[in-house]
Amino acid sequence: MAKMALGLIETMGLVAAIGAADAALKAADVSLIGLDFPGHGGTMVKIEGEVSAVKFAVEAGVSAGEKIYQVLSSHVISKPGDGMESVTHIKKTRGKGSKKAQPKKVDSEEKA
Repeated sequence: MAKMALGLIETMGLVAAIGAADAALKAADVSLIGLDFPGHGGTMVKIEGEVSAVKFAVEAGVSAGEKIYQVLSSHVISKPGDGMESVTHIKKTRGKGSKKAQPKKVDSEEKA
């Protein structure tokens, strides 16, 4: 199977990133890798899919993010090099790949 293209949208603030991610996912057949928080209020949206879909999704995401607040940068890598997954699919990424918090189990004795 061919490698997926990588799309990146860096925004200032979480709300702009969520808006950008939402627009990108609705615009084309792409998958959300997740969100990263590099610091100083920046948020990175990472998506993947076929090259043309990722390009279109990034354009839509940038447009939506700019309407909410500020888009710092965006980029599409059509054929990520070997080893890029160790940079893009990291544990610190929040979203699709992250583990959801498990509900706390309550012992029947604690209920009484």
